[in-house]
Amino acid sequence: MFDTCGGIGAMVGDLTLRKQVTSGFRRVGGLLLGMVWLGLVYWGITEGFASEQAFSEGHHPSRVLGYALLIVAALIMVVTADHWKRVFPGIMLAAVINSLLELLRGHAVNNPSVTIAPPIAAIHLLVTSGVTVLTLTFKSRHLSMIDRVALLAFVVTFFWQAVDSRFASLKLAGGALCVLVAWAINRLRSRRTAFSPSS
Repeated sequence: MFDTCGGIGAMVGDLTLRKQVTSGFRRVGGLLLGMVWLGLVYWGITEGFASEQAFSEGHHPSRVLGYALLIVAALIMVVTADHWKRVFPGIMLAAVINSLLELLRGHAVNNPSVTIAPPIAAIHLLVTSGVTVLTLTFKSRHLSMIDRVALLAFVVTFFWQAVDSRFASLKLAGGALCVLVAWAINRLRSRRTAFSPSS
């Protein structure tokens, strides 16, 4: 009897270990794929929207390539949003820290030569903090198409203002507004469902 119990315990332990290893590989794989996707978006926005001066001599941006890369990235994001929605608030937390450093230092974190006025940095901090809080609510529910498009819009505006600083605050605020609208629509639907008479 003790041998049987020990054998069952060993099998349960093996299954638990396998689940942990599999889960670890999935997380690492998801992180790597996420980094590839972010690179794809950055490359697409750089090619599609950055000015000629942003490139080294001899390289001319290909707008068509940029748009094609962004369309591919958009399709990937919309289709797979339910898989990475749990890590999005963590990515946004990094953006909040970046905005806070901009406010404290008075310049872009990755480029000290680019000065950022305190009011602009404060707007960036407010926007990224607000989006971080809103996306925390996405973790516990299935994302609708409106949610997916809103997240896509924010990501695009976030990268766009990073490669083209003109009207950066306006771009970020527009993306954040999309996320806010998606959150508000979900809240209204939830309330309607909660107060609708049961059939």
